Amino acid sequence: MVYFVPDFVIEGVGYNALNKSRKDLLTIYQKLAFVPIVNTQMVLDDKEVKYFARNSKVLGGFVHEVLEAIEQKCKEGDCLLMDFPFAVNFAGYNKIVSYAKAKGTRIIFFVHDLDGIRFNNLFLNMIDSSCLDMADCLITASKRMDEVLFNNLKVSKKVKTINHDYWDYILLDDTLNQHIDHMVCFAGNLSKSPFLSKLPASFVELGFTMYGKGYLPSYLGDYAGEYDPETLASILDGKFGLVWDGKSAKTCSGGIGKYLKINTSHKFGLYIATGKPVIVWSKGSLAPLVKEKRIGIAVNSLSEAASLLASFDQKEYEEMRENVLMLRKEVINGNHLSKVILSSLN
Repeated sequence: MVYFVPDFVIEGVGYNALNKSRKDLLTIYQKLAFVPIVNTQMVLDDKEVKYFARNSKVLGGFVHEVLEAIEQKCKEGDCLLMDFPFAVNFAGYNKIVSYAKAKGTRIIFFVHDLDGIRFNNLFLNMIDSSCLDMADCLITASKRMDEVLFNNLKVSKKVKTINHDYWDYILLDDTLNQHIDHMVCFAGNLSKSPFLSKLPASFVELGFTMYGKGYLPSYLGDYAGEYDPETLASILDGKFGLVWDGKSAKTCSGGIGKYLKINTSHKFGLYIATGKPVIVWSKGSLAPLVKEKRIGIAVNSLSEAASLLASFDQKEYEEMRENVLMLRKEVINGNHLSKVILSSLN
């Protein structure tokens, strides 16, 4: 039997990848007929999150419910799948994992992020390492993330890893987005994208539009607002979707920018779901995939991207778009991640 621990839902954070990626995973778990270990899915307001993480009474109650369910349901050889980290960081992971392991249950983590690496926090790295080291299998973003797990976090090499490489983006309405008035679009949490203030003029002049919360007047290009994930997929306007992060348009810099070397951005799945070829950083984890499948361009800087886009002919673009549409069939139904998750059970 395969069980999973339902992740938290956070309200009040606006429309971003936090809830969308986890909601899609929940849909996939249900599609694969995995069983929730408890029926409780905690819904929290963003204002309550920090308080909740320190609220031992509420937190302890949730952990106790999960432990009781493990005791009653799990048998030797069963699997327990957990998102890592949960939408809210809390100290219950090790207790849940230790208890399940004592029952002979296999532990599989779907690794969303390594926050200690992303924010250069040694304390978080120690916490993550102690928990991840107890897993039987880790579903990770890339081989580079595996290297960080084994070399930096010192996770035992006995722990199996499987790379998911990119995110799905499940759509209820599979009508193909046809909006290509702008050359490039960018969607995400704009407040953590300061590079938007430093875009080269040659890039902006091609036609650039951005979507999401956290827009600042200093950002260059057209701002089109904030939308729920399904609506966003239907109105996103651009021939290409941009995957970029950090403080600079010359390279993906800073901790958040360099994190793209090991992690895969959820917005990649959005762009593929909307039929748009992508622009990615040449040193990011997505670059080999983009080159192999010919679904976009990998560049060192956004000035380089502007030069390439200015010289693109329609035939070259259409070939890329056709390749994207082939990948799209898997992405919008969750089929890609379904296959990855099933392979982790073996």
